[in-house]
Amino acid sequence: MRERALRALRAHVPELADVAVTELGRGLDNTAFLAGGLVLRVAEAATVRREAALLDALAGRVSLPVPAVRFADAKTGVLAFPLLPGRPLLGRPAPAALAEPVGRFLRELHAIEPTEVHGLVPVEDADPAEWLEDLDGPPELLDRLHAEVPAPAPRRVLAHADLGAEHILERDGTVTGVIDWTDAAVTDPALDFARLYRDFGAGFLAAVLDAYGGPTDPAFGERVVFFARCAALEDIAYGVPEYVRAAQRFLSGDDNVSDDPAEGVQAWDA
Repeated sequence: MRERALRALRAHVPELADVAVTELGRGLDNTAFLAGGLVLRVAEAATVRREAALLDALAGRVSLPVPAVRFADAKTGVLAFPLLPGRPLLGRPAPAALAEPVGRFLRELHAIEPTEVHGLVPVEDADPAEWLEDLDGPPELLDRLHAEVPAPAPRRVLAHADLGAEHILERDGTVTGVIDWTDAAVTDPALDFARLYRDFGAGFLAAVLDAYGGPTDPAFGERVVFFARCAALEDIAYGVPEYVRAAQRFLSGDDNVSDDPAEGVQAWDA
């Protein structure tokens, strides 16, 4: 990964070829490095140009900052953009003041016509039943998930689809960026609320939803809860300590998330 980042850096920004390159972090799909204020995200080569085109399409269409592409090298699989200020909210509570701008951002994102990003992101059903395949965890929770599988969403929107605390940057009570658009898709809008619920609780999510304009369909809340539980189990299986601790807090009912996660979102479906 580092060698690919260095090759792309030498080819596109030779003036930074001799600066120190440090690893910022890694996920399931990519590894990010920092070189002289430039983020170099190394992922699958086939996705780099599509993600760069998506970010260009989002520029000026949403009110929260997204990465501004410096270059996209499909040969090495490197996407480069200037480092955004702030740090991820992973492991930290979200200031209440962030709910309104996040809700507004999601309203703007979901209003973009899927035809405008045709060919840049996949179209996914996000069938809740498919999320249970190979999912592991406490038997009582798995039994509950299998017994309460909601129906798929009646409509699809352009979604970030991985909007967890690790992908929201914050500084001094302000959202400074929404990063990592690798999983963006035309899919169930509930996916963009599920990880917010998992990471910040029902109160924060209710405020986000108020700014968004309310639920998108009658079973919206059921799918948010279902996807949040599944995502928490996936993070535990992923094994990174910070992710595991956050997921366990959610599943245990800590951090302002009720023992019954459906409580607090039932009103959304009214």
